[in-house]
Order: sequence, then structure tokens, then C-alpha cells
Amino acid sequence: MDNQLYKEDMISSLLHRKVKSNSPYFDEITSPDGSVHPHWEKILDTFNTLGKEEMDERQLQLKRQLKENGVTYNIYGDPDGMNRPWMLDAVPMIFGEEDWNVIESGLKQRTILLNHILKDIYGKRTLIRSGHIPFELIYNHKGFLRQVDKLKIPGEQQLIQYSADLARGPNGKMWVLHDRTDAPSGAGYTFENRVAMTRVFPEMIRENQIRKINTYYETLKRTITNLAWQNKEEPRVVFLSPGSENEAYFEHAYLSSLMGFTLVSGADLTVSDGYVWLKTIKGLKKVDVIVRRVDDVFCDPLEFKMNSQLGVVGLMEAVRQQKVMLINPLGSRILENPGLMAFLPKLCRHILGEELILPSVATWWCGQAAAKQYVFDNLEKLIIRKIYSDDTSSAMYGSSLDEQQIATLKNEINMRPYLYVGQERVNFSTTPSYIDGQLASRNAVFRSYVVADTTNNSYQVMPGGLTRSSADEGTFIVSNQAGGISKDTWVPGMDKDTKSDLVPNKIPQTENVLPSSTAEKLFWLGRYVERSIFLVRLARVIIKKYYETEDNLNVEKDVVLCSLLKSFSNITLLLPGFEDKETLVNPEKELISVITDVTKAGSLNHSLQAFLRNAYAVRDRLGLDSWRILDHISEESNKLKESTRINDISYILDGLIIRLMAYHGLRVDTMTRDVSWNLQCIGSDLESSYMTCTFLKNILSKELDSETEKSLLECVLINNESLITYRYMYRSTIEFTNTLTLLLLNELNPRSVVYQITQLEKRVNRMPKTSGVQLSLIQKKLLEATTLVRLSEPNLLKKGKKKSGSRKDLILLMEKLEQLLGDASGLFISQYFNHTETTFGFVSTKIPEI
Repeated sequence: MDNQLYKEDMISSLLHRKVKSNSPYFDEITSPDGSVHPHWEKILDTFNTLGKEEMDERQLQLKRQLKENGVTYNIYGDPDGMNRPWMLDAVPMIFGEEDWNVIESGLKQRTILLNHILKDIYGKRTLIRSGHIPFELIYNHKGFLRQVDKLKIPGEQQLIQYSADLARGPNGKMWVLHDRTDAPSGAGYTFENRVAMTRVFPEMIRENQIRKINTYYETLKRTITNLAWQNKEEPRVVFLSPGSENEAYFEHAYLSSLMGFTLVSGADLTVSDGYVWLKTIKGLKKVDVIVRRVDDVFCDPLEFKMNSQLGVVGLMEAVRQQKVMLINPLGSRILENPGLMAFLPKLCRHILGEELILPSVATWWCGQAAAKQYVFDNLEKLIIRKIYSDDTSSAMYGSSLDEQQIATLKNEINMRPYLYVGQERVNFSTTPSYIDGQLASRNAVFRSYVVADTTNNSYQVMPGGLTRSSADEGTFIVSNQAGGISKDTWVPGMDKDTKSDLVPNKIPQTENVLPSSTAEKLFWLGRYVERSIFLVRLARVIIKKYYETEDNLNVEKDVVLCSLLKSFSNITLLLPGFEDKETLVNPEKELISVITDVTKAGSLNHSLQAFLRNAYAVRDRLGLDSWRILDHISEESNKLKESTRINDISYILDGLIIRLMAYHGLRVDTMTRDVSWNLQCIGSDLESSYMTCTFLKNILSKELDSETEKSLLECVLINNESLITYRYMYRSTIEFTNTLTLLLLNELNPRSVVYQITQLEKRVNRMPKTSGVQLSLIQKKLLEATTLVRLSEPNLLKKGKKKSGSRKDLILLMEKLEQLLGDASGLFISQYFNHTETTFGFVSTKIPEI
């Protein structure tokens, strides 16, 4: 199609399809008479002007932008679901000014109302005593936590963060589908969506005067720090996440970094003397505020779910003593009870003296006889839900049930009617999406965000939010788990507060600390990146030698290749491997397996995945460029999984070594020389020195004839990236003594064992000490290792036994070094990762205006 013709036809084609389809859904861009809403006109005109080719390019830019920024989410139960790319539509959701004023007013009113209800439920309970809220609706809900009765955070605002899922029905009215009050998610993705759209469509945002959303995050940060009423000068705030396997872990890392809070898991915290403490390298640091993304019943296994490994034992007692503040407070999940929606209109009139601005989706609580009968009479039109989310059941569509299922459902409702509600099925409105090169209509749900502003005892609504649209036409499934696509949400108009100091310098900054689990992951990140580099290099040397072998059918006759293959098996501990004679006769299948098979612990690809897992777990500590490289490494690792030919594997390994060294170089050149950097370096130095010792022990364990040994030594030097150095230094034929001197004793060679252990000593000395002037056990082990290396004499290590040719002295030396390095590693882990810490100094975070 001609691009100009496409430009002219984009909107008319969309509108024609809408008219032709006679859609039952409310249309966001057109009025009933078919005219385009004013707030959509300029946006659609811009799309027309851009044309198909440019729109395709912009959509690709969005995808690339999010991918390079590492924006991901996880799919539960999907083996390939970790780090799934976040999808963003090029076409935003847009609300007109008049429309938005109603939504904003309604959200503020609803938050104030729910805040009153929350205070009453855990306070005087006058609403229950007066019958405005049935007691069965509250006391039978799993979100009602008796342990938090009469507990409150200082001030009138108990509900600090609130989100609502809204959809527009066929009549054009906005309806609230769900209230999110426990641990509302999505605000981090919303911010990243706006960042991406601002970079890809800057002219559209500027010309349409789209309101900024950064004020929401600034207010959130200020409110959180203000809640540290016991330590206002230097409050310590932590962001409690369920961990890296959670669906929204990216968001947890992103938001904590954006606002300058420390990201932690439950294992990083402990309770002592009624206070919550953060485990750090030097000891324990008191925590003042916890922003939780862990559901309330998982927060304290001592008082709630006993099998929870996500929370902190004794946290509830610290809350009782008001020695720590939780946001949102425990017990706030009770407000997510869909049964409450049936009573909100009357409650609004009773509490606020106002009509409810934003109605809830029509809801009938079966605990009332008339409502239950209505549900039974209209089952085919309704969605049946329990009043609390349940692992064993979800929403049931009455129209999809057969007679037997309907009878079973009615029987369950009759037995415990107070546990069920019936809700009207809302046909979500449709909004344009850019799909397969054209505008197409998709059903959409909008998630809004509200935050308490404690400076003036009010609530602030984000002028935007997270819109999610269905992947397929005519469906209402918009969740990430089901393949929904996100959209940025635009509100045209002037910002109500244009001040640029909403995160003023007045907000106190406290030292940022390194949680113990993060410290350990940084250590292993360093180890696994070095292990991956070593194995990639060794695999490349082996494949090159394999191709050079004159007769691949008689590999066992090539001493050099056999030595390399056996070393690979011993280093990866994938035995018997190439120690088996039959495998050595035809090594290709085993070679492919030890390189590509991610399920084999010790394989090259398994090490790569371990490296990526640790990197993902500390993503808030790594820069954007690092994430771009890690994304490429992940792609190469996935390619390895599918590879079945040596040629393809060789090509992938060439790319991998470049990516791995790029990550290594970024760490050297860009990371601040703090403990995060030091821990990675300690892990790298430990792994590099250990792997070199293991390699030398296996590859040089036997004396060979001069020509064979020369060929083998050349492979060893190539693998340790030291061949050019050798030629420059010695300018002679490659021989054993000089090679071992270079790889073992040369303190100027960064690949030598003595250099790596010396660096390791220096880095360990920078770590906080737990004793006085005496050397620690770790330092003693490393000193012994360094001394042992320096006292070694390569010319004596060269000699092998007369009959077997075995270099016993070399083997014993390498085994002793392996033992010392292994002991040092174990002692380091035991000393620093049980309760760890470090400081980064004072960090000022400014939320960008977008």
C-alpha cells in the first residue's frame, strides 16, 4: 500500500470497521454520532502524519527501549517465563479534561471513604455495630487480621497507597472493578512506560501538553519518609520484596532505586528488642519504615501463615510497639473485599454525606437473602466470586456452567452465602491499539494510583496510570499473565503544581546499606561471570583444536585434544564425561551437552544462567548499560539451549566472550569503588585463581614429548589470554618453565595466580573487620596461598616421574592452593553473609520530570 494512501486511510479504516462491526462496547475515540472526541483528534492526526513505516519504526523503538532498559515481568508456572519482556502499545490511552476531573474527584472521594472504613474496622467498629456493614462480611474475610486490632499508624491517614481498576461500561460511565489496598502494584511499570513514550514520541507529549506523573512519586517518597516519626533526621526506609521470582520483581527494584530506598527480602531483616533491624556486614541497622510488596498474611510466620518464607519473624510485635511503620498497614487487604462494593453507596452517604462519584461494578452480596435470590435468578448474566481470593478457585462465569455445575455452585452458596458475591459482567470500552501495522480496537482496563499527602492531610491522584488492553479482539483478559499489553495513560492539560522541588533537599537522606542477601548475590555474581568467561574460552579452544584434528574419528589419538577434553570434564565436574574412553572416541555429543545443556549443573550454559539469575536478583545495583549487555548474554544463552551443531555453537561462543568481557569492562570502568564493586571483584578473583589452579593441575599433570607439550602449552596460554604476553616477554619457543612462571608467578600478569590472590588479599583487607590487629582466618589462608605460590619453583615442578611422567609436585601444589582458596571462600561466606553490611555514603535521589 502506498504510504500516503495509508496515512489518509488509517483513521477512516478504524472507524469503518467499528461501524461495520456494530460493536456493543463503548468507544473511547468516537461519540455516538461517529465524531472523534477532541482530545483524540490531534493524537490521531499525528499518527496519520507519521504513516505506517514511521509508526512501525516507533513501535520497534519502544520495544527496543524497554528491552534495553531491562523492563520485564515473570509468568508463573512457565519454565520460560522468567524475565518476559514488557509490552507497550505505541497508542496511549487518553482521557479528556472533563472526564479526568470526574475520575480524579471520584478516586479521592473513594480513598477517603475507604480510609474511614479501615480505621473503623480496626477501631471502634461503629459501622458494624450499627449494621451499615454486616459483621459476617468482615469477620469471615481472610483479610481481616485480628492481630492488628486497635493498631494504627500516626495521623488520620491509615491508607497510604491505593489503586483502583476502572473500566468504562457501554453507557459511557467509569466503573470501579477492583480496589487494590494491600500491596498495590504497577506504579513502577507506569513510570517506565512514560519514560519510553517520552523518548519515542516527544513531540506528541509536548504538543498535547500531557500532564507529568513524577509528582505522584515525589509525594509518595515524602510521605514515606515523614512516617519515620521516631527518626525524622535520618530515616531508614526499606522496600520489602517477595524476591526475584515474583511477577513484578522488576518494579520492586525499579521503584526502590527511583526513590533511594534499600531493596530487601524477608531474610535480610530480623526483629530484636522490639525493633526491626537490617542485617549488614558490620552488624545490624535499625529500620524505621517498610514499604511492603509482600501480602500481609505472609509478613510474619509467627502470627500469620506459619509456612511463609517471605516475611520476618516477630514483625507484628514491632508493629504493635510502633517501632516500625508498614506501608500499607497490615490488615488493609480487608478493603479488597468485593462484598463491600454493595454497601459503598450507602456508606458514602452515611460517612461523607455525598453520593458516590465513581460507582462500583454492580455487586450483590449473597449474605442477604434478596441479593442471593437475585444472583440465583440471574446466574447466566453474572460473575460469581468468593469475597477473598483463593488459591483453589477464581471467578466463575455463570454463562459457562452446565446444569450440574450450577447445582453444585448453588449448594455451596446456600451452605455459606456470606462467602459469595455476584457481579455484573462489564463490557469494557474499546480503545485503539497499534497491531500489525494498523489501528485496531481492543478492550481496556485502567489502573489508577492515589497516595496520601501527609503535609496537608489530603490525597493526590496520579494524572495518568497503567492501562492494559487485551491481546485479542473481543476479549476482556488484560492481565500480564494472560498476555495483556500495557499502554501509557495521558491526561492533556496544565499541571496543577508546577513546582520543581517536590523532592526538596529538606527530605533527610540516610546512608544506603547493602542487605546481606544482596551482598551474597554480588559475590556469586562475580564468581559466575568469571566461571562463565573461563568456560567459554576453554570451549572455544577445544572446538578450534577439534576442527584442526586431522581425523575426527580418532580423537583419542590426539593427546592435546584429549587433555583439553578431560580437563573440561574435571573442571565442570561432569564426570565421567571425557574420562570415559567410549565418549572420547566420539566426543561431539558430550561436548555439545556440556556446553549447551542448562539442566546439567556445572555446564557452561548452567553457569551462564546462574550468572544471569544473580544479576537479576541485584538489578537495582547495576547500571543501564550493564543491563543491555546482560540482555544480549541472555539471548546468546537461549540460543545455546537450542543449538545442536558445533559450527553454530562456535559462532555463539564468539559473541558470548565479547559480551562477557564487555560486562567485565563496565564493572571495572563505571562502578563506584564501594562494597558492591569490591564483593564482585572478590568473587571474580577467587573464581579466577581457583579455576586457573584446577586447570593447570589437570592440563599439565603429565610430562609429554617436547612437540606435543609445546602444542598443549600454546592452548593453555590462549585459554588464559596470555599468548601475546608470552611472545612479547620471552620471544622464544613456548616451553613449560616460562609458561608456568607467567601463569603462576608473574605479578604483572593479571591472569596469573599470584596476581589474582594478591588482589584478593587487598580486596578482603578493604572489607570491615570483626577482630583487632591480628589477621583473620581468611587473611591467614590467603597469605599462606600467596606465600606458597611465591616459594614455588617452576623448573622443579616441570619434572615428572620416570615411569608415569606424572608431575606429582605440581599436582600437590595446585591441590593445596585449591584447598586454601576453598577454605578462604567458605570463611568469607560464613563471616560476611550471615549478617552483613556496607555503606555507600549519602545518596540524593531526584525523580525526573516526565
